[in-house]
Amino acid sequence: MSIQSSKERVDAIEAWFHSHDDGDFGIAPDGYDSVRVGNPMLAKTVIYTTKNACLSRVRSLSQLPSPMAVIGRYGLPTVDDLPFVFGSSPSRIFIGDCDPPDILIFSWLREHLPIVWHGVNDNFLELHRTRFIEWIWIPMSVSEREAVSLLPELCPDYRKLIGDYCASVLEDGFKIEIEGAIIDRDAIGTG
Repeated sequence: MSIQSSKERVDAIEAWFHSHDDGDFGIAPDGYDSVRVGNPMLAKTVIYTTKNACLSRVRSLSQLPSPMAVIGRYGLPTVDDLPFVFGSSPSRIFIGDCDPPDILIFSWLREHLPIVWHGVNDNFLELHRTRFIEWIWIPMSVSEREAVSLLPELCPDYRKLIGDYCASVLEDGFKIEIEGAIIDRDAIGTG
């Protein structure tokens, strides 16, 4: 595969999700709306996330400007999600897992509008003091492992986005989800 244009990249990502809708590469059924909180036209930061349940802890540890607007959806976004994400804020943030589905979702979004990766990466793990804790690694599914080989074409800068440590975790067949990356180490006695 040799991606030559933004449209080809979007088409290839969508085709992968459609042919691998197996629970890891999800596509919401028609009529399944994204979760939307806040007014994107008044927000200083607009967040797109695949992990609504983790957002309050991530936000409490970040320095993102308020007020914020958040849109959450499991799986590939729809074109209907784009106006909300676009909003009026120049600060558009993606928060997701260090796994092929979320990296491809980010890449799909970035082909439509300017957005910055604030998902799980080396810096995220340092901030949450979970770098080098191997028990937060989760074995990838077959489709996720297959998708790792697509990342250089479909998200050419993925190594820069997630960092060398997280890239090596992916290459070893594991992923790191936000739930593990934000674990409160003091609460479980490993801090």
